[in-house]
Amino acid sequence: MRKVILGFFLILAVFGTGNWVRAEKKISGRMVWRLSISPPPGAKKARLWLPYPRTDRYQRIQDPEVFGNYAYHGLFTDEHGNLILYLEWDLDRTTRPEMVLSYRVLRWEVVRNDFPEPPQSFNPENFKEFLSGNRYVEVGGEVRKLALEITRGKTSVRDKARAIYDWVVDNLRRDPKVKGCGKGIVCKVLKNRCGKCADLNSVFVALCRAAAIPAREVFGLRLGQEGGENLTGAQHCWTEFFVPGYGWVPADPADVLKTALIKGLSPRAPELRPVREYYFGAVDAYRVKLSEGRDLIFNPPQEGEPVNYFVYPYLEIDGRPVDIFRSPILDFEITWEKE
Repeated sequence: MRKVILGFFLILAVFGTGNWVRAEKKISGRMVWRLSISPPPGAKKARLWLPYPRTDRYQRIQDPEVFGNYAYHGLFTDEHGNLILYLEWDLDRTTRPEMVLSYRVLRWEVVRNDFPEPPQSFNPENFKEFLSGNRYVEVGGEVRKLALEITRGKTSVRDKARAIYDWVVDNLRRDPKVKGCGKGIVCKVLKNRCGKCADLNSVFVALCRAAAIPAREVFGLRLGQEGGENLTGAQHCWTEFFVPGYGWVPADPADVLKTALIKGLSPRAPELRPVREYYFGAVDAYRVKLSEGRDLIFNPPQEGEPVNYFVYPYLEIDGRPVDIFRSPILDFEITWEKE
């Protein structure tokens, strides 16, 4: 195994719990990704892309290390500004590819709810990506009609966004049987009125955009509350909307609905009110941001189709994507050691 010390900062991982917890305003620990590949007979080349957290205002990544028997690796940035750890293996020389990535994470709670008055204007041309639809996020037709109904009579960005947030909490529900974070296909979620975090929060983003409010999904991992926790299935999506003259504001209606499900409460229950108020304008420290954007083309580019969103490892064997949910080819584990 070779050891490589990466001479740069990585993004601090932030972890949310889903069952509302905000006991700490700042947490720190070490996150470790362990991956191994069992390639099929006759395979020649394995290529792996991993989401790599970026240091920003609310998270800091330190002391990164990569171990592995790979032939090549590098850190790259895609068009959305996401960091990508890319690795290659020559399967004629390495029959059991493996690697370990670890880094120290420092993450802060985000609270941005002191909205300015009066609101300021902004140039929509500067926010095209965050006002437009894509193959997953519909912003026209019935979605726009619904957004206008929800925000009727509201004049400020804050009030419109809050009306949309409340509509999502009141009218959708969390479905724990959905695989992973869900696909975030807005029209399908609106039809079924249920889903997981990417589904529920993509509806919030779509309705905001349809109401002319810049909005985006944020994809990451929940962080553990105790040392030694397994985070392999802890992927999470939350959102941010833009308030002119103030900046990006977090919101997580999906975590309100997850808490309601766990506690067996109606979204309108008085006991849920503190959670509902908190997640409009704030997110807890128990989460780390890994990436933004949908329909992603990596750097270096993958040979498969654009990737819906990036919180899971992405693997190609001889140019063919591997379904990590169904195939035994890739085995990975993410663990957390709290400091």
